[in-house]
Amino acid sequence: MPQYLLLLRDQPSEWAKLSPAEMQDVIMRYMHWRNQIAGQGFQPGGQKLADNPGHFLARHGSAATLAHVDGPFAEAKEVVSGYFTIHAPDYDAALAVARTCPHLQYGSIEVREIERLDG
Repeated sequence: MPQYLLLLRDQPSEWAKLSPAEMQDVIMRYMHWRNQIAGQGFQPGGQKLADNPGHFLARHGSAATLAHVDGPFAEAKEVVSGYFTIHAPDYDAALAVARTCPHLQYGSIEVREIERLDG
């Protein structure tokens, strides 16, 4: 069965507005959603990405440039904040699962099929 990547994008400033109780409620909604789709056979996996500084590698012609990034922001309004992987029979089924994800209340989701390289 094909595997799909659900890239979660959002604005970090929106999360900062939530109280600890509201954040706990959000976490519980994600956990409930993950359990629900697991029960439907979609085999979810995934993680939240850390909100710490990192590096960004970009290719420019024949050279690659490594730049330090202060936080997860990379001068963008939306950042990739986490991901899920799911197994689904086809792209339409993966989109249907993504439409039920609680993340849509906080940001956007990019759905991409993971290409198998082992044939």
